[in-house]
Amino acid sequence: MSNMIAISGLLANNDYMEIISNNIANASTIGYKSRKPLFFDMFSHSFYSNTTNGYGVGISSIIQNFNNGMLVETGRDLDLGIIKDGFFRLVDSQGHVYYTRDGQFFLDKDQNIINIQGMYLTGLNTSCSKSDFNNRSNLEPINLKNSNILKNKPTSEIMLKAFLNRNTESKSSVDNSDNKLSKPEDYMTYISIYNKEGKKEDITVSFNKKETNKWTVNVESNDSDDKETINNSFDLTFNDDGELTSDNVFNITSKDSKKYENITLNLTGTIEQSNSDVSWEEHSQNGYPQGNLKTFDIVTNGEIIGTYCNQKQQTIGQILLSKFINPEKLQPESGNLWSATAESGEAKTAMKAGIQESGVLSNKTLEVSNVDLNKELINMIIAQRNYQSNAQSFKTEDKIINTLINLQ
Repeated sequence: MSNMIAISGLLANNDYMEIISNNIANASTIGYKSRKPLFFDMFSHSFYSNTTNGYGVGISSIIQNFNNGMLVETGRDLDLGIIKDGFFRLVDSQGHVYYTRDGQFFLDKDQNIINIQGMYLTGLNTSCSKSDFNNRSNLEPINLKNSNILKNKPTSEIMLKAFLNRNTESKSSVDNSDNKLSKPEDYMTYISIYNKEGKKEDITVSFNKKETNKWTVNVESNDSDDKETINNSFDLTFNDDGELTSDNVFNITSKDSKKYENITLNLTGTIEQSNSDVSWEEHSQNGYPQGNLKTFDIVTNGEIIGTYCNQKQQTIGQILLSKFINPEKLQPESGNLWSATAESGEAKTAMKAGIQESGVLSNKTLEVSNVDLNKELINMIIAQRNYQSNAQSFKTEDKIINTLINLQ
């Protein structure tokens, strides 16, 4: 019986040594989580007495330590670390789902985001529907190909906030027979807009005082070929406090509807004030030309923000993180991956990182292994001593048996 006890100790501590060795070997593996065994004692019961005898030791399970490892900066756009809980979701070419804390990603020739084994990082694509990818798991590989070009957007709104001088001389007091904005008191600014073809054009927005508390705003095209393409006039009325009492949003009409989008002129905030030069807040419009993707950034909530050559930014993808009720029961796989099991529970996926108690992303960083080499070396010494002690116990028992056999 003593031999069997010693053998169980040898086997258990041999397995312990293998676990420690694997931890030490992966001390530099990105996203690796250390493991340790849970020992249990074994007893046997006699049929002839109530005595319970020790029968040795065994390993009931191996616990995975999912505490966060330290984050180190790398400077790579596609190096990602996870702060707190969560896993990146990956899918292979057969549609099988895996999970990892290793955030080293790359772009393949088709502009899919992949890991070093060629598995696809999953999430949502904002610029296209689901791909034709063979996907049993109903996950969507993130692909940037359809986001390379940002289509032009014709101008549909112009926002302008003007500060008009109440002491400006009205038009009725000036001899101006052609009714054009030619007197020094007229105020104008030029605004660039984009037509449906994505071409940039200038329009003139000018203000002219008609009478006390009343102004006219004129909008016309600067197109030298046809200045009448856009030619609109609107009346503004102010109260004694200089606040705009008439409409502040106007529809700009065009003679060429095939060329221009329906445009609104928003004058919200325009006021009339005394003893002040006319001035403007910086005007804006919502149109832009076509642009090509220059760079992209991944923010903490997992959104992939593309920056285009036309100075516009747009969300082009969304990385999704998964979380488990019992991550310690995930099945370890080669390649620093895990797969879900019945004991781990189903993955809960947050639409964005940082919600539903999932972690957040850290851009241009990687999570290093959480192996503590000092502890592992101490554990190795303990396991070696245990192994040697059990081996010595086995030798001692063997000597006793030999002595008994050789008695005469």
